[in-house]
Amino acid sequence: MIKKREIMDSWREMKTRGIKRLKISRISPKELSERRSKNRIWLSSVISLMENFLSKLNKKNLYISFVDSDSVVLEVLPRNSGENNSGERILREGVIVKKDFFGTTAINLSISHDTAIEVVGEEHYLDELKEWACAAAPVHNLKGSIYGVISLSSKVSNYPDYALAVVSSLAEAVEKEVMWRETTENLKLSKKYLDIISEGIKDGVLCLDENAKILYMNERAADILRIDPNKAVGKFVGDVVDFTPVILSVYKTHKGYVDREFIINSPSMGTLHFIKTAVVVRNENGKFVGVVDFFREISRVRKFVTSYIGAKAKFRFSDIVGKSSMFREAIRIAKIASKSNSNVLILGETGTGKEMFAQAIHYEGMRRRGPFVVINCGAIPRELAESEFFGYEPGSFTGADKNGRPGKFELADGGTVFLDEIGEMPVGLQSKLLRVLQDRSVTRIGGVRSIDVDVRVIAASNRDLTSEVEKGNFRKDLYHRLNVIQIKIPPLRERKEDIPLLVKHFVGKLSQKLQKRKIKIDDSFLKPLLKYDFPGNVRELENIIERALNICEGETLDERYLPEEVLSSKTDVQSIEEVKKATLLKALRETNWNISKTAKILRVSRPTVYRLISKWNIKI
Repeated sequence: MIKKREIMDSWREMKTRGIKRLKISRISPKELSERRSKNRIWLSSVISLMENFLSKLNKKNLYISFVDSDSVVLEVLPRNSGENNSGERILREGVIVKKDFFGTTAINLSISHDTAIEVVGEEHYLDELKEWACAAAPVHNLKGSIYGVISLSSKVSNYPDYALAVVSSLAEAVEKEVMWRETTENLKLSKKYLDIISEGIKDGVLCLDENAKILYMNERAADILRIDPNKAVGKFVGDVVDFTPVILSVYKTHKGYVDREFIINSPSMGTLHFIKTAVVVRNENGKFVGVVDFFREISRVRKFVTSYIGAKAKFRFSDIVGKSSMFREAIRIAKIASKSNSNVLILGETGTGKEMFAQAIHYEGMRRRGPFVVINCGAIPRELAESEFFGYEPGSFTGADKNGRPGKFELADGGTVFLDEIGEMPVGLQSKLLRVLQDRSVTRIGGVRSIDVDVRVIAASNRDLTSEVEKGNFRKDLYHRLNVIQIKIPPLRERKEDIPLLVKHFVGKLSQKLQKRKIKIDDSFLKPLLKYDFPGNVRELENIIERALNICEGETLDERYLPEEVLSSKTDVQSIEEVKKATLLKALRETNWNISKTAKILRVSRPTVYRLISKWNIKI
């Protein structure tokens, strides 16, 4: 008579489902191999312990098997069974022992009820299994889920009384060993993740114990400090560098810090400029056990910051529009300047495009990967100008940032500083700028240390700086320091042959911006522009075009869309031919009527110059 409730419930289920005969089904060898590979950690532990148990039992015709949670037999010991009967087929690897195929068994009940259980002889539902006895116990993974079942089986006549105790002990032993192995694997995996993270963040990382001995350092830290990590690990941090590590201050206070700036002098590496974060490590009892030191070279921080805030050039020489001889000459000199690191002085009226030239020089020069930092010398209040240029240390003046702040020259390290409206710079600040240009270093307000800066300076002015020098408003030595390569950008009124080209350019560019259809340009729109003097130069022309496009109701720009000041201009309208003639005459006068030099300025051949002189009846 069957007394176990689980077995009785299983019998009722088998009867309801109509299970009558034993069915042998096996997975493919390929799938078996994949399952064994997937469960390799478990199987290696199971096999080792199963073999050990089997040898200690010293009893023949006993079979220990490991079945996964899908009821697939993955391992049977002993592997070479000499018994030849229906039961032996159950013990083969790859056999599926689900209840649909085997009815009521200890393996299926152990999986379904998550408990150790045995089914002996007549307790089996199918007749083919009634001569067999089996005990099974579940094995759990780290999450507490059933990973599989260990079973011990034999003929009833050979079935030991201690079978259930054996599989229960074996399952417990497997769980402990596998949990240890899984924990070890997880720790190894966690270390890999930590290694990837520490290498990926691009900061130098030092892990120090309670005695400031190095436990770990990533490759970036080793590169920055020029240390062999294999030789450094286990040593006191102060013994592997040739300067006093600032991280040691944390060992006195047991307090960390975030994003603090440090300048360190190393005999072998020179000045080291870092942004550092120190994180104090404490154990579960709150005891100080070490520090994690994160540090990044200031140059990398500045590169990120300047790119983030948009401190970069966007214009190239191909973006600069103009074909007049004087304008092409300015572009030619600018292209020469882009191949040099020398200082540049750009002169031109307001609105002529000085910053555009400066950006193109930087963009197509050797410093294109560095920042392009703009300082408008006329827009900064005099009392703030020095701190804006050179930065300040913490507590330097009332209202200063408590952490201090780098100046624009520091932020431009490795790139270009564009000093717009340089003629507006206060004389007192000019002397400090001169010192920076001479020494290639800055000293912050309130500071005593000089900070090296690798900066190329492009200055621009709408003033006559030689006149300002004579008046005493601009330092002569600073003028000469800046005026290494001089570029003069002509005003728009002196290159009117460029107006049609510029109008076409701005109409195309601004039509896209304003989402306008293709716009045509009528002569009545162009002619007044040719006679207008443009006191605001190219910038004014662009604004006129944008205004016209905004109010244009059709597909053609005509004089109706021009502002009154353009339409009321009293200057005689010059044709393109007249503009070209005037340009030729200007070039001839500048070269003292030298045909070869005139041809070079205009970028045409000598025969072309003679042809134009003849065409326009110019007397030479």
